[in-house]
Amino acid sequence: MQKEAELHAADDAKAKESIEVRNNADNLAYQCEKQLKDLGEKIPADQKTDIEAKIAAVREALKGNDTAAIQTAYTDLQNKFQGVSEELYKQAAASGQAAGAAPGPEPHGQPQSGGAKKDQGDVVDAEFEVVDEDKKK
Repeated sequence: MQKEAELHAADDAKAKESIEVRNNADNLAYQCEKQLKDLGEKIPADQKTDIEAKIAAVREALKGNDTAAIQTAYTDLQNKFQGVSEELYKQAAASGQAAGAAPGPEPHGQPQSGGAKKDQGDVVDAEFEVVDEDKKK
């Protein structure tokens, strides 16, 4: 049995790689579909249709057994969506900087103040004693 397992080790490794590529491609397609729904109008229509076409290409490649075709479709979708995500991030950062000049709460819910901020790393060491009310009586 051990010799047989050693003979089929290469086939098993190839099957494992194929399964991982399929799973990654399916997960990426699902995540991109979800992000498209969540982001809605923030993504320009031409980029949205391009991403949808690449998602469809991944889904179509998953119907077959060609691991190389699945990997190619996966890479294309990943690169396209990453490019769109970078653009959205830059837009959000630019609008965040513009909005940063407006009065309002700072990140993490801290109010704006002219004074020095307390360092969040300050730790106060305290001692305490547990008092059992039953024993105290």
